[in-house]
Amino acid sequence: MALPWGGAAPLVLWLIVIGTDAIFGGLPGLRAVLDAPLAAVGGIGRWLDRRLNRPRRSEASRRIRGLIVTLVVAVPAWFAGMGLVDLARDLPYGWLIEAAVVLCLLGQRRPIDGVRRVAAALAAGDLDRARTALAPLVRFDTATLDSYGVARGAVEACAGRLAEGLVGGALWYAVLGLPGLCTFRAVNALARVIGRPSPRQAAFGFAARRLDDALTLIPALIAGALFVLAALFTASANPLRALRTWLADVRARAGAAAGRAEGAVAGALGLSLGGPRPYDDGPLPGSWIGEGRARTAVTDIRRAVLLASVMALLFATLIAAALAARLV
Repeated sequence: MALPWGGAAPLVLWLIVIGTDAIFGGLPGLRAVLDAPLAAVGGIGRWLDRRLNRPRRSEASRRIRGLIVTLVVAVPAWFAGMGLVDLARDLPYGWLIEAAVVLCLLGQRRPIDGVRRVAAALAAGDLDRARTALAPLVRFDTATLDSYGVARGAVEACAGRLAEGLVGGALWYAVLGLPGLCTFRAVNALARVIGRPSPRQAAFGFAARRLDDALTLIPALIAGALFVLAALFTASANPLRALRTWLADVRARAGAAAGRAEGAVAGALGLSLGGPRPYDDGPLPGSWIGEGRARTAVTDIRRAVLLASVMALLFATLIAAALAARLV
């Protein structure tokens, strides 16, 4: 059975899912179910990394193997999305199946809740628990981070995870439907596992990392603009500084990393994000984003959560406005 809203169906469905996720997405049992598909992709990526990414192999060999792994994940994800579309079309009330899949692949409430858990652990003085809570949200190792590094990572996660899971998911769902959403989120999950720029994974994860960068570029630009707009409605944020820092960061990181939303968040909150990244096979240098404080604290995480929540609300409002314009 086709979705019952005609050409406006993707917008209606996305609004339903955003609302459902905002209300129920934080429930522990439901959260585990919703995390399962992307967790499975991550598990496959880790298994293939152990099997195929051997240090004794040449860089070219590891790049080719990494490309094959990326295709092994992305192509089935596309066809799985197509199969789910056919299933939803043929069954009565099949649109509920599509809504459930979109809910599993949406990244809105769960990243924000994860960042809140980091803040709660830091506030309780439990650095080890904070590191553990941060680990699923970032692409670098957290075991050696001090409290400032953990807090910076949590603030960055507010920007990066919403750019990917909320804005990116909406864009590719609107453009390519469920197959596009499934492929984008599968590549995103794979890149989080094998796409680190560390010496061990630089070659093997090259294809996954570059494809993820390409698919996330436009969503990240949109997310950065939305964070600047959200700063207008957040008492503790500075919208002019957010705009200035975001634009400077976009220019400075031209190429694969261009358009990330961290610059807008750093400027809005008066922080410096980024910097050197720790990995299991050694730290890598990294540029700083913003000209504010690098000593990020629990209060800054809470400010970032508020900014991210306002951003998500603004994004939902824009979708609702687009839907209203479509139906008029």
